[in-house]
Amino acid sequence: MFLKNLISIGRQASQRVAIVGGSNSVMRRGYAKYLNEELSKTTSQSTLLKYYSLGGVPSIFSLIQQYRHNIALKSNLIFFEYCINDRHAIKIGHYSLELAGKSLEGFIRSCQRANPNCLIVILIFGINLDTYYHNHCALSELYETIAARYCLPVVNLTKLLSQKKGLSFVKSLYNDADEAHYTRPHGVKVVSQTIVNHLSQIGITNNLKLKKNFPLPTVMRPIYPENFANLAFFDNFEEGNFFTHQPKVAVFQNTVFREQHFTIYPGNSLRFLLKGRFMALFIKSDLNDGLINIDFDDQRIVASSYCPWVNKIRSQNINLITLPLRRFSASNDFAPVSISLCSEYVDNFELDYFKCEPRSKEPQKWKLSIIGIAYIGELKPYT
Repeated sequence: MFLKNLISIGRQASQRVAIVGGSNSVMRRGYAKYLNEELSKTTSQSTLLKYYSLGGVPSIFSLIQQYRHNIALKSNLIFFEYCINDRHAIKIGHYSLELAGKSLEGFIRSCQRANPNCLIVILIFGINLDTYYHNHCALSELYETIAARYCLPVVNLTKLLSQKKGLSFVKSLYNDADEAHYTRPHGVKVVSQTIVNHLSQIGITNNLKLKKNFPLPTVMRPIYPENFANLAFFDNFEEGNFFTHQPKVAVFQNTVFREQHFTIYPGNSLRFLLKGRFMALFIKSDLNDGLINIDFDDQRIVASSYCPWVNKIRSQNINLITLPLRRFSASNDFAPVSISLCSEYVDNFELDYFKCEPRSKEPQKWKLSIIGIAYIGELKPYT
């Protein structure tokens, strides 16, 4: 995957900064752009910012990115921002506090294992709704509890700004049509300044300036013994017999991603054997996404792979299907997995996070473009 640096300050930048998160953390002219500038100015050092974020996915995607790109080994500082996505996914029943906790703790432990000197900063963004402002947020509390266990800094934007400038000011950072994203350029500038100011108050930016390592706790027992630190990702489908028929191989590229994908049509399927847990299916989406069958041993999911924001923003993008994470039990021995398109339109199918009924109602036009498989355990070709 090609990660294009939207802000490039040279290959030998003093501070290497990474961001993993949702749409707030990947959008053009968002807070990340100004955060990079603020960090460089405050630490008097050049910074190199890399984006590992994707809109419309929960926090399990952070582990996929860490596995694929070893973010921690390439970074001095990582910003983790998934609170908005996880909170919404939990609200609509497409995620859970337990899964969010296992994903965050797994990401922390995976990063610390790869690079103990890399600091992770947990960002907690709110939403512009009275139900959020006036009610306890269990997810925010969970994030702060996990961060405290691992001695990691937390920047809770709504809490900090409400205490300093009041709730009316916080609300002014959004527009009426969008409760999840800060306005540009004003709102995102305030966000970036607040993050850096808080990191300065707790001594983080000074340590960066002096190039000091950050003290980390000794190895401890995890909060979740079965967290997702050992998540793996497989995309090397050309090295083995994985498809019923030869798929179409192509590359999708935008300003952030460059992804090879394997496109199957009705009558073709991706097949492999898995001993362990099936976590997620990473795909390239377009307007002809349809209904798919996912079979794991004697377990089955029939789901829509179509994402509505693909149509609103552009005709194609990349996306994630996390239904296996929530619906499949792990296998104690190698069991067959098959992923294929439905041969006809059916009424009984499930919707995953940010998915909806297929735009195309003609099964013969459906396709599925697979980038890779996230799992825990062992994976091998079907035959």
